[in-house]
Amino acid sequence: MSGANPSGDAAVSTLPPPPASGAARAASPAGNAGAESGLGTAYYSGRGVPQSYVKAAFYYDQAARQGDVTAQYMLATMYMAGQGVVPNYGYADYWYAQAADQGDVLAQNALGNAYTTGTGVATDDAKASFWYAKAAAQGNADAENSLGFNYNAGRGVPQDYGRAAALFAQAAAQGDAKAEYNLGDYYAHGHGVPQDPALAVHWWKLAADQGSADAQDDLGNAYHAGVGVARDDSRAAFWWQRAAVQANNAAEFSLGSAYLTGQGVPADPEKSAYWFLLAANP
Repeated sequence: MSGANPSGDAAVSTLPPPPASGAARAASPAGNAGAESGLGTAYYSGRGVPQSYVKAAFYYDQAARQGDVTAQYMLATMYMAGQGVVPNYGYADYWYAQAADQGDVLAQNALGNAYTTGTGVATDDAKASFWYAKAAAQGNADAENSLGFNYNAGRGVPQDYGRAAALFAQAAAQGDAKAEYNLGDYYAHGHGVPQDPALAVHWWKLAADQGSADAQDDLGNAYHAGVGVARDDSRAAFWWQRAAVQANNAAEFSLGSAYLTGQGVPADPEKSAYWFLLAANP
């Protein structure tokens, strides 16, 4: 496989195949892959049988070796998490790649993450972008955001703010909080889209409501400065508080300043010192 060339070699070619699960079973004739995959799911979830990750991994392994894409993806996740098997990132990536080559969108995104972080494979931004693009083409919001980030930074693909903005917008339209924050940042700075502080606030608010600390901090800054929204120090302090309790360093400092000066909150030297102390020791 070549991350920069969709027509390159198969993704699995550079990954080591894991050994068969159980010598006796491996030597026996192949069973019904669909039934084995379904049995793996039953044991994985404990539906109709006592829950057992070990048995789930065993049956997923048998089905995966016969090409069952669901079993391949599930076996990969079990190797990644160490559920019923000894954790092995290389084996996880092998099975993710098998499933990804069959078009499984979750496996494609997971393989992109593996190449981004170097989990089980060598870090390779081009290959990560290749698999993110495959998953993004199927509408996976997480992959759209990750690919947008790579276009923003020029990681594995040429830097392209316009392409990044389009990908962030696609993911944000699906409610992806990270993409909502990124799209807000793009509108705030005019990267790939016309600069529009009000739209920046719109997207930050959506992300902030989902718990994004960075969006909460930026929303607090917007209210404090009156950029894209009417100035409101109480709302600024509210959002800084939400971000600060998530250990957002910038928000901790801003909240400490608010308590020091009494902007948006009652002046309180002790609370000010508390937040300054946290900001000073991230």
